[in-house]
Amino acid sequence: MMTELTTYAADPAWHNGPWNHGGPGWWIVFPILFWVLVVSVIGYFIWNRSPGRTARHAAEQTLADRYARGEIDEHELRERRANLRDKR
Repeated sequence: MMTELTTYAADPAWHNGPWNHGGPGWWIVFPILFWVLVVSVIGYFIWNRSPGRTARHAAEQTLADRYARGEIDEHELRERRANLRDKR
């Protein structure tokens, strides 16, 4: 057994381990970053399409339209918009 260990230690291919260049290198980072990016994009689209967010956006758009037509003043617009955003 001691002979096998010294043979592996003397072999230049095993000098820095099985990767021969000091470790797995950067190639192991890229698949992890890729999957983190994929999961993040999917999560963002699910969050962006959620019913609560869509309804809140529609309500804010209605308030903006009413303000543009002059049905409500700026104070009422800000107050109602703040109420909508507080009820997350």
